[in-house]
Amino acid sequence: MRSAHKVRLAAILAVGAFALHQLRYLIALGGSSAELAHGHRYMADLLPPLAVLVLAASLATLIRGTEGASPERAPLRRRIPVFAGALLAIYVGQESLEGLLASGHPTGPAAVLAGGGWIAVPLALAIGTLAALMARLLEGVERTIAAVHARRPRRAHPPAIHGRALPARGFRLSLTPLAFGLARRPPPAAPA
Repeated sequence: MRSAHKVRLAAILAVGAFALHQLRYLIALGGSSAELAHGHRYMADLLPPLAVLVLAASLATLIRGTEGASPERAPLRRRIPVFAGALLAIYVGQESLEGLLASGHPTGPAAVLAGGGWIAVPLALAIGTLAALMARLLEGVERTIAAVHARRPRRAHPPAIHGRALPARGFRLSLTPLAFGLARRPPPAAPA
């Protein structure tokens, strides 16, 4: 159950980090796709794995709900800064890595703050709030599934077996003379 919860949180953070990165450049560059494409082409390749993570988060919610797991109910005022801080840390790490790997991309603090990078801080707070609300919503769905699943009647006993078991049939050497070559007459002669 803990791994399903972690998958759900990882999916929320991954989608939030993708949104933070894309919105930061969309707002800072005013929608200029030429500058956004430089050093950031790999972001389009991340959409299929993100879709898989969203599907995994949905399945994790269903699994936890049917298994009756009780989600951790952390207060929203504590979740928002945690999500916002995690998204900002992911953004800083991502921009620093882009600065090291992409030619022409600023490095060091300039990688994070250049070209309107400061906008990532309020964006991280806003997206962190949405992520915390999404986690709360998925936990509510999980509780609803658990409540519906708990109301279903369950069988207290396994189904009854009618009849009785037959004794096991084993080979007896005296009843199977062909086994081990104990036949009463030999096989027919081979044609010449």
